[in-house]
Amino acid sequence: MDMSSVQLAPKAGPFAGLLLKLVGAPEETLRRCPKQDSGYALMLAALMVAAGGYQTAIFSMVGSVVFTPGQLRIETVAVALALAMFVVAIDSVLFMRSGWFIAGESQIRRGGLDISGGRATQARGALSLAIRLALSMSLAAITGVAFSALIFRADIVAQEKQLYLERNSHVLADASSLVDAEIKRATESVATENEQVAALAKQVSVVRKNVIDPGSGDPQIQQSQDELKQLLAEKAKADDEVQAAESFASHELGGIKGPGNSGIAGDGPRHKAAQEEVANAKRHAQEVASALDAARARLDALRKQLASANDATKERSDNQLPGFESALTAESAKLSDLKEQLADLTKGRDDAIRNAVENAPDYVGLDNGFLAQITALEHLAQQDSKIAWFILLIEVTSAGFELAAVLAKTLSYVPTTLAAVLASEAYMSDVRIVDGMTAELNGGSKQRNTAEAEVAPGHAPVNDNSVGLDPMFVPAPFGGPDDPPPPPKRRRGRPRKSPVVN
Repeated sequence: MDMSSVQLAPKAGPFAGLLLKLVGAPEETLRRCPKQDSGYALMLAALMVAAGGYQTAIFSMVGSVVFTPGQLRIETVAVALALAMFVVAIDSVLFMRSGWFIAGESQIRRGGLDISGGRATQARGALSLAIRLALSMSLAAITGVAFSALIFRADIVAQEKQLYLERNSHVLADASSLVDAEIKRATESVATENEQVAALAKQVSVVRKNVIDPGSGDPQIQQSQDELKQLLAEKAKADDEVQAAESFASHELGGIKGPGNSGIAGDGPRHKAAQEEVANAKRHAQEVASALDAARARLDALRKQLASANDATKERSDNQLPGFESALTAESAKLSDLKEQLADLTKGRDDAIRNAVENAPDYVGLDNGFLAQITALEHLAQQDSKIAWFILLIEVTSAGFELAAVLAKTLSYVPTTLAAVLASEAYMSDVRIVDGMTAELNGGSKQRNTAEAEVAPGHAPVNDNSVGLDPMFVPAPFGGPDDPPPPPKRRRGRPRKSPVVN
């Protein structure tokens, strides 16, 4: 091939060199090949890196679901990365490196020279490739199932919870009854204590009033005070009526126009009527004032009458107040504790039920392992054929992502000079080794023959009885002519293990 008009690949940088090593493309050989070969090798390496990243993400998410639910820990990512690198290394050795030689042999065979070793060797190579592809497809299928389980995670969790509730329905009912009964007792205790605290608070309020004003709690005094308050209100109202009547009469006399006024000045009928209203209002106000004075007098008399009794009540209240206040404080603290206990019971109801269920002798645990998730995924597929087809598409797509580099190398036909050069160099290397071995073996044989010819004795005269015998036959010196000939003499030197090629 004339390479003078072909643009050769330049020297690769450190990162590109690492990628080329990943796909088994020697940089020295690539620099003797067209530039497009280097681009193809780098694209294969990019596909392998992308597949490794995809596998790392899938393995990390599966590990976070199976081993550390709800948490993506650094050790999980590290293990996932190690597994992905191991898979990438397998693909690099089993597919990429061997793929260059397989593709090169095919290209050379298309050129007219078969260096594949015959049909048997080709059949073994095809079988080996099929086994390697089956291994990668199996791993891709497992990854696809894991990816499907991640996508349908919410549906799988719902099925797991439903199955968990069905298996522990009787245990759950008993635990719920026990926890709810405890919450009910706590609620009743809070209600009873609340009533007791309210009663104590009312009693403390009465005692405090007796300490300040012992007579305030007496029914007669309370009635007199209520009557006094009512009369005070009536007195204020009567005074307002007197003031309003006097203002109306004054305006009527002066001829000031207003609500109800005639607007005519002078002492007319309207003014006289207004004067009568003023007199009536003043008389009513005086009656109310008299009644108010009488009520005040009765209240003062009643207080004087109950003064001795009030002193005794005040003294008794002074003695009782500390005890009632202490009891109220204690009961209030008790009520606060009961409320906190009720709040804790209400808030922790689910946890209490869960603990009671898990401690039951016939409890069945939540089956959320990877196999259980696969089973739940199978149930989803069996429920609806559309879901089954969707799961199948997800698995096929996931397998395509993971096998992108492998399929690009093994199933796609991209002839490259690199593949042909690698295959030819490997074949010619074998040929040169065999030629060297052959030359060394032939050279050693000629040297041994020359040495034997120099030390071998001449042949004895042949008699009549030795006609037809081997030329190397030498008769025994003391034997008779009719004696059987001895066996032929073995030549010197070590017997050859392989034939000499001339």
